[in-house]
Amino acid sequence: MKIKHGRVIYSGRAFHQDATEAMGGDIVRALIETITNSDDAYGNKYGKIRIEIEHRRGPWKVITRDRATGMNTLRMEEAIASLGGRTSGFEDGADVRGNLGRGAKDLAAFGPVEFESIWDGEYAHLKLDQEGKYDSDPSRKASPEDRSRLGIPHANGTVVTILVQGNIRCPQHTKLVAKLSKHYQLRDIMSDPNREVCLVDLNSDTSDILHFPFPNLPAVLETDIKIDGYPDTFAKLTIFRNAELYDDSASDPIRPAGILIKGRRAIYENTLFRFETNPYAGWFSGRLECPYIDDLAREYDRRLLAQEKQDEQNPMPIITRRRDGLQKSHPFYKALAAAVETYLGPFITEEERKSQDPTSTESTQLRRMLTDLGRDLSKLIDEDLRVIDEEGLLGSDILGTNLPPITLIPEEVVLYMGEDKTLSVMVVPELCANSVIVQCEPVGVIEILDETPISLTPHKKRPDLLAGQVHIRPLLEDSTLLTVSCGNHSATAIVEVRSEREIVEIEPQPVDHFQFEHDTYQIAWTRKKTIRIFAPLTDIAEHGLDAMISSSDLGVIIHKGKVKFSLDEEVEHYFAEVIVEARTLSSQATLTATLGKLTTTCKVVVTKKEEGPSLDIRMINQEAGNSRALVEQEGSLTVINIMGFHPIMKRYRGSAPSYPGNDLPTTKLLIAEIVADQAARMILNKKFHPSISHEQIDADRFYSEHYRYLTKYLSRCHRALLSDAELAQLMMNLVPIPEITMDS
Repeated sequence: MKIKHGRVIYSGRAFHQDATEAMGGDIVRALIETITNSDDAYGNKYGKIRIEIEHRRGPWKVITRDRATGMNTLRMEEAIASLGGRTSGFEDGADVRGNLGRGAKDLAAFGPVEFESIWDGEYAHLKLDQEGKYDSDPSRKASPEDRSRLGIPHANGTVVTILVQGNIRCPQHTKLVAKLSKHYQLRDIMSDPNREVCLVDLNSDTSDILHFPFPNLPAVLETDIKIDGYPDTFAKLTIFRNAELYDDSASDPIRPAGILIKGRRAIYENTLFRFETNPYAGWFSGRLECPYIDDLAREYDRRLLAQEKQDEQNPMPIITRRRDGLQKSHPFYKALAAAVETYLGPFITEEERKSQDPTSTESTQLRRMLTDLGRDLSKLIDEDLRVIDEEGLLGSDILGTNLPPITLIPEEVVLYMGEDKTLSVMVVPELCANSVIVQCEPVGVIEILDETPISLTPHKKRPDLLAGQVHIRPLLEDSTLLTVSCGNHSATAIVEVRSEREIVEIEPQPVDHFQFEHDTYQIAWTRKKTIRIFAPLTDIAEHGLDAMISSSDLGVIIHKGKVKFSLDEEVEHYFAEVIVEARTLSSQATLTATLGKLTTTCKVVVTKKEEGPSLDIRMINQEAGNSRALVEQEGSLTVINIMGFHPIMKRYRGSAPSYPGNDLPTTKLLIAEIVADQAARMILNKKFHPSISHEQIDADRFYSEHYRYLTKYLSRCHRALLSDAELAQLMMNLVPIPEITMDS
């Protein structure tokens, strides 16, 4: 039998899928492609790049013009119509960025693309559609009309026109100016005195020259680094300390912080390596110049075309297909990252050390208030996060696979006066329903805020379900049954309306005997907990300040067996703190505290999950640039760290070491606002996280959601930190502003 030879057919659908994946639906990536292509064509010579954007709905145009080298028809066909070919000169070591073998072809992900060019007096034209089909006109002499239309009055140049389809959003002109001028991949171009990049709004005929001025920062390190495993390879590393601490996301392409990784010409990545989540890494930016990255890319392609075995040190393409950085799993990238981290790590550690201040930042009163607020606020946050999960982010592990025709989540609802709530409806497709009817019995207890019937849409994470939402508002303190139905099928939830939540202000009282704060504690396995012991003034006067602590079970250990009491001046009793660590799951220990002849005990149980508050609020003597607070995770505990050295906080707290303004009503109000803002931000990070929310959200919608949660949390924070008595005193101290009249 004769062996048949052939080549895999690359369909138009596959071409479009590949181009779309590479561009990710982001028109900024297309503009980066055309700008860098024009810049490569100019090389080191002076030249202008003009980008024209048509802002309108429906198909809209993006036009990039340059007066660089241009292309004839043969060169254009080689560059555009040959998929996977290396035609930019990169493969021969030219000082260009073209290294993916697709380049401008991927522009067709957005719509039909026209390439027009004049080279050596000849006009060339090629049109590429979204399926990879192209039409190329024969070369002809460039006419005066060609030159006038293309804006190339003499010599050579190229014009690329994309007819962007209506499903692709056109950013506003001002936003494009910021995104392009600050994008890390374009910073060298935007700061090059030989390059002038102009962005034109065709609707208003306004234009902006795009420029990126690299900040004049002190270099804390400038050195050549050696790459382990690649003995003949060096990279030049420069690290700067920023003027302020930045906390922008690693996914933000215009963030100021980060190390730019550059080959001979292209900037491939902006990264802080393994320190991305370190809150102090944002103090640093820099540049890592490594031409060897380009050598690896060329060598991999050479071996592939020659059908040679790839080197173990270069087993895969090092440049990602999506143009979003380097391949993290490549051996060279791992070695490069490890080398940079060796230098960058100590600088970050030093910043963290400098930000620490051993002085106590909280009075006993403020500490107690923040602890109580953390306990109370955590319940609200946990409930709101659970509601978000129920609104459409649930997976099969929660809902299961054998579902009833209609499901209501949750089935038992506690609703407080003044607080709205959302229930989720899940319907199996077999019902062939596009809506459900909602009813209540008895009526008048709650208000259904949606128009019934309520529409259903495909579930975001469960393709086997349809989903909808029911928004309800309390009207009367009572109970009612809420029923959703479709045909003969229904589901019911019981809704109990309670009075408005209130925080009961309990004035602290001094203890009358030696005691632990609580009789029983639950501590999560492998976690630590701080336990408080109280003693009245008389016991301390008789037995001294030192107490001994012991545990009856090795599964629960005491970090310090001897503790010293301190005076709580507000309550007029003494307290001491004991750090307890849970070592063995299911252990039950009795803790015994001894003060002279006095003893007291409490019980500690080690569980998989700790009961009590999951949120801790702390005032720390640190700064974090523009951030007034940072949210961190300590195991299952969420910590809101208020930056006590932020300029706003320092103004109200006063000077070290006592910080006399810590307990002023104005300081507490500021703390309340900061904590509420961070709590609302935590909710929105979950609600609109890219991994679970694929919708486009505009600023109005975002701030509307933010203010909704902020109002809810701010009310709770104000009432927790400022008593009615303090508020009344604050109002009495306000000096009224005299009314100004015309006679004054």
